[in-house]
This record gives sequence, structure tokens and C-alpha cells, in this order.
Amino acid sequence: METEIMPVASVTGLFRWTAGGLEPLTTGDPLTQEEVREMPVFYELELHPEQQDADLVIEVVYDNMKPIRLQDLVRGADIPRGVRFWPDWFEIPPFREVRDANSHWVYPRSPGIHTVRIRTARRKREHAGRVRDFSPKNGGSTSPAFEFSIKAGVIYDRE
Repeated sequence: METEIMPVASVTGLFRWTAGGLEPLTTGDPLTQEEVREMPVFYELELHPEQQDADLVIEVVYDNMKPIRLQDLVRGADIPRGVRFWPDWFEIPPFREVRDANSHWVYPRSPGIHTVRIRTARRKREHAGRVRDFSPKNGGSTSPAFEFSIKAGVIYDRE
């Protein structure tokens, strides 16, 4: 009988940066156009305690677009050893319009509701920087779809 491999990390939620710190990002409290342009979206990783030495690979799937590859996180360098939760971030894709994985047009920075899924897995040291394996055998997991909204407003300032 095979032993079940737990995901190396799971995503607990999306957050926005405010003067008071990180606040949950929801559809009820939309990002402003200024926040979309100037601030990244934060997310929190819950790191599996039994996989303390595992380095991580991460990808963001925004509005069903092709996965966006984020920087690998190395334990002991990018993530201190022994921590249980770790914040990271991504930027909303800077396109006015782009085709998603199904060749439909999407508008990443437009007003309305947007979805994000975050994939995590163990980084294979021998494949560093090349092939990424997000399978459950490699401790991979995909977060549920998180939703947030962007408020209508001035999209580009003209000075």
C-alpha cells in the first residue's frame, strides 16, 4: 500500500496591502485601479510541517489564463526553516486583453470579479529551473478558486 504524500504547501487566502497591514481580499471590498497598478496581491502559504526541507515551485492561474510561473522558494534562503506560514505575492497581469487557456478573451485588469488558483509543489533539485511537476506524487496541490473584484474607475492616468 502506497503512503499518501501530503501537499508540500496549501494556500490559505488572498490579501491586499493597506496601511494597517494585510487584509483579506474579497469580492465585497474591491481593489481600486490604483491598487491594481501599484500593489501586488498577497497570498499566504501554509507549509506542511513534515516537509520542512522541501523547496517549492509555485504557479498562479489568473482568470483561466496560462499559468504564470513564480520564483522558486528555497528553504533556508527564501523561506526560513521551521516556519509554518509564509506570505508571498504576485502582480495582476499587465494586459488590457489576452486570450485564456481556452482561447477566450479575458481582461485581467478590467472592473469586475476575477479568479485566482495557485499551484504549489516540491521543487526537484535536479530539475531546478526546468520541468515543474505539480502532481500529487510530488506533493502538488491546486488551491480552490479565490475570487476578488476590481472597482471601476480611471484605468490610466494621463498627465
